[in-house]
Amino acid sequence: MDENKRFDLKEFISSDKGRYIFVAIGILAMILIFIGGRSDGKEDVDADSFDTKVYHTELTQNIKSMVESVEGAGNAKVMLTLEDSYEFVYLEDGRTLQKVNEPTIRGVVVACEGGSSAVVSAKITELLTTVLNVSSAKVCVSKLT
Repeated sequence: MDENKRFDLKEFISSDKGRYIFVAIGILAMILIFIGGRSDGKEDVDADSFDTKVYHTELTQNIKSMVESVEGAGNAKVMLTLEDSYEFVYLEDGRTLQKVNEPTIRGVVVACEGGSSAVVSAKITELLTTVLNVSSAKVCVSKLT
């Protein structure tokens, strides 16, 4: 770069226009640093996708639908209890989401019109233990009154 251009650059920097540009660049840099500093380093997870109440409601409706499709069950009411909420598991770096564990099912109670039948009760219990991967001790089926 020759002396003339360097002199013009110094002159530009010392001018009002040059100062405004450098101030604007500085403000922009601070904004970018501020925005970047707000992240905790973890991946963004859509919270709506992991709402425990929504999970509970949808699972209860699915169970009700499945139970009512069992021959002889008839209309049904379902109560589902959960042990905990979603668990987010990160890699050792603490930033990378490895997996999301769904809430653990504590128990399921089904009251249906055909619940007094041992055959219907056994079918529903088998269905729920298979679908929910829970023991039969966590499933109760009774007659709907």
